Amino acid sequence: MTRALKQNNLELKSGDILVIASKVLAYSQGLLKSVDSEESFREFVKSEADRVLEEGDMVLTMKNKVLIPNAGIDRSNVPEGKAVLWPTEPFESAEKIRKKLMSEFSLEKLGIVISDSFCQPLRKGTAGVAIGWAGFEGVQDERGAKDLHGRDMVYTRIAVADSLSSAANLLMGESDASIPFVVVRDFDARFTDDTYSKEDYYMQPSDCIYRSIYNSRIT
Repeated sequence: MTRALKQNNLELKSGDILVIASKVLAYSQGLLKSVDSEESFREFVKSEADRVLEEGDMVLTMKNKVLIPNAGIDRSNVPEGKAVLWPTEPFESAEKIRKKLMSEFSLEKLGIVISDSFCQPLRKGTAGVAIGWAGFEGVQDERGAKDLHGRDMVYTRIAVADSLSSAANLLMGESDASIPFVVVRDFDARFTDDTYSKEDYYMQPSDCIYRSIYNSRIT
């Protein structure tokens, strides 16, 4: 990562947030796998999923507590006959990258986001989703804060890491852009040394406002 930054004449500053494409991390973990047919790909997806919900054009799954097609496994921008998995331990990996870069660039604070593209239900197009982060509050809790008229906020939590992933995704692209990371600068994040996990982005279906349309297999 340090070499890639220097090759692109980029130097990190304290307070930056580095958004890294999940494929880059997955490649570094040796998670590029051979898939020789559509049937074997589907079997591979089902073996990697934490839970299979439905099979159609894609296999709808739960992976790392994310509702995602094909367990996050992707065959775009990889060699023919190959597929790349989601990286393992994305939160732990983000923290390791953060500590390494903070040391190498002598930084007091730095955020890391591991990002992938994501399809939202009933919405056309892809956006970004954070599958791991470190160094800042990836979900910012605004419950109890006051609105413009002095009323208490009851439900609002801001998906900061997901929003940064979506912004970075516009630059990273979905085809042949070949931009594996994006530096976010001068964003007023709540930086912290606290550690996070998938429990910090996950909401139980029973607590979700869309719970009435969920299939009972998710619970």
